[in-house]
Amino acid sequence: MNTLSTQQRLWFYRILTLLVTAILVHLLAVWAAPRLIMRMVLNGAAAQQMDMQNKAAFPPPVTASSRSVVMPSPDLLYSVCVFDVSSGPVRVTAAPKLTSYWSIALYAANSDNFFVINDRQAANKPVDLWLVSEGGNASQHDVPAGSTVVVSPSSKGFLLMRVLTGNYEAEKDLVEPARRTLTCSPT
Repeated sequence: MNTLSTQQRLWFYRILTLLVTAILVHLLAVWAAPRLIMRMVLNGAAAQQMDMQNKAAFPPPVTASSRSVVMPSPDLLYSVCVFDVSSGPVRVTAAPKLTSYWSIALYAANSDNFFVINDRQAANKPVDLWLVSEGGNASQHDVPAGSTVVVSPSSKGFLLMRVLTGNYEAEKDLVEPARRTLTCSPT
């Protein structure tokens, strides 16, 4: 039976240590990075400045110098809300009534997108969402008729509404009121 020399054992342990370290760093980055990014989105300076905790906020239109989001689209207007369903349901409503594209997307605290509705799915009807925690706090309250119950996989999350505008200045009177129909409030 061949036994490894001291030099071979040393290289074996070095390679093993390097592989284990690489695997641990990779797993930690894949797990931790989305959570850290979302923590900054949910609790960071921009969230504090726009005061978007369980209420809709309407950032200014994107310009060539906008860089709060990497490569933002100047063809989209954004509306945002940080929701917290730990104390009870949060109701989200919107009635954009636009013939062009719009969407509402919900993101969990780990950045997973767990719900989306857009202009085609809504079919020109108002959106009425009743956000609840996985514990099912919807049963503790009367869900309004016509509301869609959406279960959030985390107690805190992020709502992003996008409204398409090809020429903001020309369409301002149409798209601004449409995006400002978004409400996000605890019940």
